[in-house]
Amino acid sequence: MRRKRLHVVGLAAFLLLLGLGAVWWKQAGEASSAPVGNAAPMVRASTSPPPAEAIPDARDEAGRRAWVPGTLHRHALSLGLTVSFGQQKDPATATAQGMRFALQGEWDVGIVSAEGDTVLVRLHLRPASFGLEVEGQGALSPETRQAMVAALSLPFFATLDRTGAVSLTHFEQGVDELARGLLRSVLASSQFVVNGVPGTTWRTEEQDTSGQYVAEYQRQGTTHFDKRKRAYISVATPQGLQPPGTELRMSVSGGSTFELGEGAWLQSLQTREQLTVEPGEGLPTVTNATELTLRLLERRQEPSLRDAFAARAGFLNTAALATFQGQATDPLAHHRQVLGSRRFEDILADLLALPTDEKARDDARTRALEQLRALLLLHPEEAARIPALLRSKDLSPLAASAMLGALSAASTPESLRALASATVDSALTTDVRMDAVSALGMADNPIREGVDTLRQLSRSEDPRLRGTATLALGNSALQLNDTDARGSEALVQELKNDYRAARDAEQRALLLRSLGNTRAPGALESIADALRSDSVKVREAAMVALRGIPGPEADRLLLERLVNDPVSEVRRGAVFACGFRPLEPLLLPVLGQALREDVSDGVRSDIIQLLGQHRGNTPGALALLRWASQHERNPDIRRMATTYVETPTTPVPSQSAP
Repeated sequence: MRRKRLHVVGLAAFLLLLGLGAVWWKQAGEASSAPVGNAAPMVRASTSPPPAEAIPDARDEAGRRAWVPGTLHRHALSLGLTVSFGQQKDPATATAQGMRFALQGEWDVGIVSAEGDTVLVRLHLRPASFGLEVEGQGALSPETRQAMVAALSLPFFATLDRTGAVSLTHFEQGVDELARGLLRSVLASSQFVVNGVPGTTWRTEEQDTSGQYVAEYQRQGTTHFDKRKRAYISVATPQGLQPPGTELRMSVSGGSTFELGEGAWLQSLQTREQLTVEPGEGLPTVTNATELTLRLLERRQEPSLRDAFAARAGFLNTAALATFQGQATDPLAHHRQVLGSRRFEDILADLLALPTDEKARDDARTRALEQLRALLLLHPEEAARIPALLRSKDLSPLAASAMLGALSAASTPESLRALASATVDSALTTDVRMDAVSALGMADNPIREGVDTLRQLSRSEDPRLRGTATLALGNSALQLNDTDARGSEALVQELKNDYRAARDAEQRALLLRSLGNTRAPGALESIADALRSDSVKVREAAMVALRGIPGPEADRLLLERLVNDPVSEVRRGAVFACGFRPLEPLLLPVLGQALREDVSDGVRSDIIQLLGQHRGNTPGALALLRWASQHERNPDIRRMATTYVETPTTPVPSQSAP
């Protein structure tokens, strides 16, 4: 439930302009390609004013990019942004089925201050022409276009670190959200992030308007560098950055080419990038194609920059670059629409009379769950009625599961207290209690009473309840991290202590899987220790636990065991974990080595399936599948590889750890 909700808000986060564009669709207007009346003329290098002061050195003593306050970089800008809907994915023909923004002008970047690792810059767009077309028609009246240009022309600020990674934006209060989205897109696309002097190739984690992603840079000659987004690891949502989940499909093609001048400063930029979002069943595919060109016109000193931020600080709104910025709406409006006029009794009657046909039953159960969730959010006190109803002999396991799922999805204190009550109710069957434990662990907003209940059940004499509750504690630590970081850290530490005190391999394996559910970097110490165990079960659990642990050390541990562990079950656990992580550049070469050399048919078969799932967005995966289709010694595995090679696919991202 939680992931499905994130898919929907993730779609809006990726394509902020989609929702905001509706403001402009309603405006009837003329064709929008003409220059704007009050905008500055198109800038040319010959119009540059003389420098106010001597141009500072662009490099520091170590040859790195020098952030000198008061330095202004002026660029000519050309931006084309196309948002299309449905199955249409060709940006060249997408205009007729979506929106297209066209913008030309000047893009000024001025360094305000550089203290410690924090750099403050002022950004100023000076539009020469601006246009918006919807379904191939001009969508802005002259008055609306003039207001939009005025909003785009307001200077704003951004906070970076010395690598060039943008973290925060600072806009004037009341700036139109569509203008803000366009400006943030230009800022994000123009990031060149490097620690020190650019090398041959390197990877970074950066933010843009969609979320947080892994980028890879590669030198192409003396002054040119290519940048590619490899995978999104978080999505900007109203709840903050969240993992994208497994149903949401995101693919990025194309990239950026930076030409750098002295001190790794931008000389020119060419971006041609396409982001396709497939949010899942029932929602349209959305494609966002960006074409951005920047060309340096001038670099000079501008003394007024040093005081620019201080003069406007009291009038600015600050937000992360990857912040979800949709229009303010009633947060409960959607739930009112879902619930309509239905009451608790109506929903209960539906659950007690689920159809016998499988598809009709699933549809009715899902509909009842969503309506009950809406009811519990609108009327939290209704949650107190559910624990007693769970004891009813007339309530089927499917209906009980829907009630528990609605309580977890609502995640109000009242709903979580009802869940906690169900988990310890000995009058319920063990299956229903286990379902309640899982639902309690998956709640978005854990409460102390719920965590205490899970802790109590993790010491239950019933092994099924004990195992489910232990795994749920790891999930709770993950969910707590957004609202109570200290509480989350304490729970991770508690699980690590329990792992050290565990008396047998089965209990240690269970606790390792729970630590994996936390996705906490602090869990890595215990997982690494487990890999030295003589127990196959413990080492296999450690592999699975690594699937969501961030950082290159987790990759290294996976690869070391994939190549060197003598037991195939452990190596298969490593392959499984690799499926939840970006395959390039670290994992794929070693997976290829294992595909060629591993003696286990099971390991090689797992690798083929993994490569098949990623062949759409990982070119190296398809190359390995082609090799296996010719050279794999097991005919069944060879046929599997051939099927993947010959079957078209849509690019998919790396999975998110469950």
